[in-house]
Amino acid sequence: MNQILSAVRSSFRARTVAASLLLATALPLAAIAAPEGELRIAVGADATTFHPHVNSLPVGNTVDGLVFQQLFRIDADNKVVPALATDYGWSEDGMTFTVSFETGHSFTNGRPVNAEAVAASFNQLLDPDSGSIYAGLYASLGKAEAQGEDTVVFHMAEPNGHVLMLLANSAAGIIDTEANAEMGAEYGRKPVGSGPYMVEEFIGGERFTLVPNPDYKGARPATLERVTFMAVPEDGSRMALLETGEVDIVDRVPAESIPTIDALDSASVILPDSMFSISMEMVLRGPLEDKRVREALNISIDRDGMVQGILGGLGTPSQGQVGPGTEDALRVTFEPKPYDPERAKALLAEAGFGPDSPLELRVNCPNGRYIKDSQVCQALTGQWQAIGVKATPNVLDLPSWSAAHQVPIEERSYDMSMIGRATAGIDFTVYRLFRSGVSANTTGFNNARVDSLLAEGRATTDLEEQKKIYAEIQQIVWDEMPFVFLWYQKQAIGIADTVTGFTIRPDETMLFDTVQVSVDG
Repeated sequence: MNQILSAVRSSFRARTVAASLLLATALPLAAIAAPEGELRIAVGADATTFHPHVNSLPVGNTVDGLVFQQLFRIDADNKVVPALATDYGWSEDGMTFTVSFETGHSFTNGRPVNAEAVAASFNQLLDPDSGSIYAGLYASLGKAEAQGEDTVVFHMAEPNGHVLMLLANSAAGIIDTEANAEMGAEYGRKPVGSGPYMVEEFIGGERFTLVPNPDYKGARPATLERVTFMAVPEDGSRMALLETGEVDIVDRVPAESIPTIDALDSASVILPDSMFSISMEMVLRGPLEDKRVREALNISIDRDGMVQGILGGLGTPSQGQVGPGTEDALRVTFEPKPYDPERAKALLAEAGFGPDSPLELRVNCPNGRYIKDSQVCQALTGQWQAIGVKATPNVLDLPSWSAAHQVPIEERSYDMSMIGRATAGIDFTVYRLFRSGVSANTTGFNNARVDSLLAEGRATTDLEEQKKIYAEIQQIVWDEMPFVFLWYQKQAIGIADTVTGFTIRPDETMLFDTVQVSVDG
């Protein structure tokens, strides 16, 4: 492992030196250019928390990337790049990972972002008793130890060749654990970070506002005086705000609204790449433990018809659980699940379900989280009803929908839920969803072969070996069907002409590093 990763480390050092030189020349200009203008954004999904250890929504990732600093981060091209980190290295046996980082940074309460603070932040992330939903996913990091003021050492629980991706994900944002202990739940609404912005206001279900952190020191200073997010689940209402100039950006533009917005003199729609894989994630208990039932539910869906008729073409039928852009070198695709309602009926009959003993399902869906999600929910349950399944749709507001996934599997009141997944790393994606016992595994999927393969995938950095390992994992998941695989959702963002420098990653995380808004319009 050390031999292969040394090349990565050398490349990292070269990038770090180049970034330092660039920062040295850019800082005087950044110090002169004061933040200017307000960016107003209407989003379909409201944030439920900004605490990186429990947040699982892209809008929360966007805020976390502005409020918290990290050792590494994922850039607009979905690549891991240095943030605070200046150097890193592995021990020969791959069981110790050491990172050195910039000093001189502080949280908004004045506490220093030193090695002790960084280690404490990671140890809380790794502690399942802290409420972290990512503890299982990050467990390979073992325990973090501070060395001096500028170095943190991870005593690994197991080798993991994907550790940089873990450290670059927003869940690895550096929190002030002391402030978290003092503030409790309020920390998720008004977090104490050290990034270029801080949360000024958070009114759940309505709006939240970011303002510049006056004490921020770093390579990504705030460019805006204010960033205001408004939660507007209804598509029509969100589009109207852009049309009237009340907001500058809207997400998830429905297909029927694209021509209207493009016809405006003041705004247009962009269609950036997306890796979002939308599925119905089953709770694997009772009838859904039977693979015949899971296959029947998968092949009774007319994906092409729904993509065109409901999404207006803003989607592509699934060819695997892992979406495009999720480390494509390790991603594999399959023939889409066929549309065969007659075979679906036969499979249900084989499993013991029919007119006298119908399969009953309770189906959760959010309102405003994904493109046409509530309409999709109604259409899905209608297609299942057509094969004799008594499927009951339950459309929920975002907090209720999100909270339902946190309930222990045996206590859940639903049988499947619509969820979209989008993460840059293949290991990050499949480990959290299909490793038995991990809290982010919402289905209860438990496959000994997959668990073994996941351990093998983390233990090697040989690309050809990884290709074989992760291909087999994806094949097993595709065959076992713990999800009803639907489609890869396309992004459609409405943006005012007064906005420049805006980018959005394929996982729907908005990046504001160079955003500016024309104040005079």
